[in-house]
Amino acid sequence: MNNIITKYLYGKNVVGFDEYVLSLGTFCSLDCEYCYLKYFKKTKNVLTYEIDNFVEAEIEKLFSSGKKFFYLNTGETTDSLLTLQHWKKLCKLSHIILNLAKKYNITCYLEIRTKTDNILKFPKLPIQSEHLKIVYSATITPQLIIDTFEKNTASFKQRLAALKYAMSLNFLISVNFEPIIFWPILGIKQKDVLHSLHILINNYRQIIHQLSDVFDHQNFYKLTLSCLRLTKEQFKILLNKKSKLCFFEMFLCEDGKYRYSRPIRVTIYKEIINFVKSLYPKIENKIFLSFEFDYIWRACGLEIKNL
Repeated sequence: MNNIITKYLYGKNVVGFDEYVLSLGTFCSLDCEYCYLKYFKKTKNVLTYEIDNFVEAEIEKLFSSGKKFFYLNTGETTDSLLTLQHWKKLCKLSHIILNLAKKYNITCYLEIRTKTDNILKFPKLPIQSEHLKIVYSATITPQLIIDTFEKNTASFKQRLAALKYAMSLNFLISVNFEPIIFWPILGIKQKDVLHSLHILINNYRQIIHQLSDVFDHQNFYKLTLSCLRLTKEQFKILLNKKSKLCFFEMFLCEDGKYRYSRPIRVTIYKEIINFVKSLYPKIENKIFLSFEFDYIWRACGLEIKNL
């Protein structure tokens, strides 16, 4: 196995947050149509890594580097809460991280990112402390998108129930509108695209209303937004399959990913951001774009900031 902790790779000219990826394992059985794990992982079996002395030494080496703040994302190479085994590894890691964070007097944020509601079924994680902050990070998506592209994941209602349960456990709370998928497209004419865009934005406005007690909660940590992006290989494969993900106004960007055109992305982001700010002005500084370029941040009126 390679290192369990690696620096997050954002891509050329993409705004980054100095995060680290902490790998609980590899591959994911949720089988989202757009997931890069389907296309680039050699194994098609869900694996979890052993948490041994070598892993502890790796974490200690990182924490002894002199930095006082670390953000570790556990949901990049697999869903953080995919199975009970993932949960057990997460619990073991959290104890190691807490002890080492105390030893080096640092603060570590551990993000649990999921599209499941498995937190309702598993035992509780350690309580928050000044040295270890657990961020429950829920990917929230319109039900139509879940039904079409995320078929093995929890429903919108299940994800919302799990998110509110995580709030009751005193975790920090993150809401991810990622990826925002522009679908269905009602036609190729400009008026059809604009109508489709209007439907998409209204779907997210409805979701935002349903998240009112989440955004108002004292432990709300961040809202991240990111439109669908596909590697060149993904785009080629999905295009050949005539996937609904391959919108005709997707272009290859400087980081080597296909994305919706700049006007479409900026419109989506601005409409959602401004709607959130109008209802919950206190969280304005907790809104982030994920895997976007600095000029998109500026176009949306957002200040680039760290997590």
